[in-house]
Amino acid sequence: MRCWRKSGLAAGVAGLVLLAVPARLPAQPPGFTPECDQYDPNGPASTARITLDSADLFNQNGAELRSFIDTGSIGKVDVSVVTSSPAGIVQAVSAVPEISRYSPDDFNSLRGVAVAVALGTSRRPVRIVLNVRQVCARHFRNTFLYF
Repeated sequence: MRCWRKSGLAAGVAGLVLLAVPARLPAQPPGFTPECDQYDPNGPASTARITLDSADLFNQNGAELRSFIDTGSIGKVDVSVVTSSPAGIVQAVSAVPEISRYSPDDFNSLRGVAVAVALGTSRRPVRIVLNVRQVCARHFRNTFLYF
């Protein structure tokens, strides 16, 4: 009987200690980052330089370059031309957030940026360097997916 009282007392003390310990633990574990709001245009953004070249030509005329950049986000996108070769070949640049079609590797749709560059002439070789900035982008991976 005495043994049961001691074990009951020990269990009660252990329960009180366990109730007191969580009050001293931090609210968030170390390294925790809150989820980024992709719909907030003023949210944290990442920037990368993306290079498009003749391998990204969309049609046989050579009048447009297209690519899809996997970023893991559908947040607001800003794009600007850093350099173009030959100079002055870029007529227009478009970069919009988009959810891709299914990826053939793992059958998941990717979140990222669909980039299109309209060229003035079809002279080759062509090389365009773009500065792409996107809200909540986790990474920048140029993919083979064309929309």
